[in-house]
Amino acid sequence: MAEDETYQTTVYLERGGDRLVAGSGGTIAIESGGSAAFADSTTLALAAGATLSMLSGAIFGVAGEDINVTDMRSLLASEWGANVNVEPGDNSAVYSQPNLPKNARVVNLLASDAMTAGSYYMTSVSAGREVLLRCIGDYTGTFTNNKTSVAIITSGCIIINSVGGAQASMHLQTSAAFDTWILFRAVADDVWAVVANSGDVSGS
Repeated sequence: MAEDETYQTTVYLERGGDRLVAGSGGTIAIESGGSAAFADSTTLALAAGATLSMLSGAIFGVAGEDINVTDMRSLLASEWGANVNVEPGDNSAVYSQPNLPKNARVVNLLASDAMTAGSYYMTSVSAGREVLLRCIGDYTGTFTNNKTSVAIITSGCIIINSVGGAQASMHLQTSAAFDTWILFRAVADDVWAVVANSGDVSGS
């Protein structure tokens, strides 16, 4: 039978063998146990409009450590996150958003005459994330009172204070002179460490 020269597979080597092409509808599949190795000074290039997908259950390795899809999404979101302003709730002990969000770098806990003894929860975290937690009088940082006290409580994580001890809770007190803040860094999964703080902070 004569060769059909019109037949073309969707995955093929270009003439000369310099490039492997997956055409429309084609797939290059690396099956279980296989791998693709990239040597030094090589580049994985995604053209405009291309998508790099991590499906549910996939693991992404960074510097020898494995990160699952959910935590990777949280890490990326935290890097892109802007300021989050957390309003006082309906009573003196509850904020409208009582838990640390996954997509914030700076969280402003707004003080008020009604918020006399509030609480805020630090939650589980992947290593490497940083969060600046501030207690301020309003969106601009201008204080309107000296009455607000916020207890920082752990949920699914622990806090290491500035001398290396585990801390069950911390307190931020408003001050008429300056903002009160704590800079946290996750030194391991579910372990927050106090990097720096300023103002009336107890338990740091």
